[in-house]
Amino acid sequence: MPAQQYQPAQQHQAPHPPPRRRRRSPAYRLIVASGFLAATILAGGVGLLIFEEIQDIVAAQDHGPALPATGGVPLGEALQHSHDGIQVDWEAGPNLNDAGLDQGTRVTDAPGVLMVDTQLMSGMGTGTGAVLTDDGLAITNYHVVEDASEVSVTVADSGEVYTATVLGRDSLHDVAVLQIEDAPSLATASINTELPDRGEPTAAVGNGGGQGYLTAVTGELTGLDESIVASSGAPDDMSRLSGLIETSADVIPGYSGGPLVDGDGQVIGITTAASQGETAEEVDGYAIPVTVALDVVEQVLSGEETDSVSIGMDGALGIVVGTEQEQAVVIEVTPGSSADQLGLRERDIVRTVDGQPVTSAAELSTIVNDHNVGDIITVEWTTEAGDERSGEATLQEAVVY
Repeated sequence: MPAQQYQPAQQHQAPHPPPRRRRRSPAYRLIVASGFLAATILAGGVGLLIFEEIQDIVAAQDHGPALPATGGVPLGEALQHSHDGIQVDWEAGPNLNDAGLDQGTRVTDAPGVLMVDTQLMSGMGTGTGAVLTDDGLAITNYHVVEDASEVSVTVADSGEVYTATVLGRDSLHDVAVLQIEDAPSLATASINTELPDRGEPTAAVGNGGGQGYLTAVTGELTGLDESIVASSGAPDDMSRLSGLIETSADVIPGYSGGPLVDGDGQVIGITTAASQGETAEEVDGYAIPVTVALDVVEQVLSGEETDSVSIGMDGALGIVVGTEQEQAVVIEVTPGSSADQLGLRERDIVRTVDGQPVTSAAELSTIVNDHNVGDIITVEWTTEAGDERSGEATLQEAVVY
């Protein structure tokens, strides 16, 4: 299914700066990821991630494994106020639709910003990204490129299109590191590692709704060190994101991986999520601090994997899997894939992988993710006819898992 097109609503003017909105209760507020996918996809993923905020719950918990304390050096130093930043029309006011949601104001001067397109087994997806070095090192959200067989990027200011390779990713922090192939010297993003104070202006810049051009939605910084729980939509597939920046900007799907900027147009974060809703009162955005994102980049470039950081592409079976009645059910098998050669077919139920019980698509994806391309795994499954089967599969490098 092709990506839907985003149609801006008629522009309306509002007082500037926008009035401070009432702070809602943090308890169990549903949030959707700000990427945009046109179809449900491979095991462990669906069209849009769903988030539920649990700030009160995680306050007493640790924040999981820490990344190496690289501090973003040398990338952080090289990009710090490297140019005048992204030009946001702060005086334009919100471009409201009938429900009062800001549709964004077009941005035509955004050095270092990319529009990211992905090819999936069952469709296509889109998001946003940022260039970190002039030779094509770039960054986006992990969930933007997850399950993608091909990744291409469009330089927003020039319209030039390039193929990109995923160098590595961090599922814990929702960061993916890209290398743009055969690109000339590219303009890079300009960052500010010092976060604004609460109440100061912020704007999310991105390819909202897969519209094919950049817009900016403006607001103010409303929170720091926020924690949310992410889910692909299945109740058994939950992950936590911590230390996020919260903004009142009306982020929508498609802004994922794009810059969150301060009042000077300097990148302070990478947009990763937005609260679910259809009005400005309901929708807020969440971003990974740029320093955290650059730490992930440094870890990937070091070539050493951690519990959350994977280098290159992990192994894959080449199947679409769904969870039905606590079972991992095969929805689709790619012809010629590892799963096809193994003998898996639609409606088969995967029972175990390497002796580990599998009761959901998320569990299957997690177990496979722990293996590299070329690894041999043992799979036990039940056919649609009820026959018990087992066999060995050599994992492929077909998609980003």
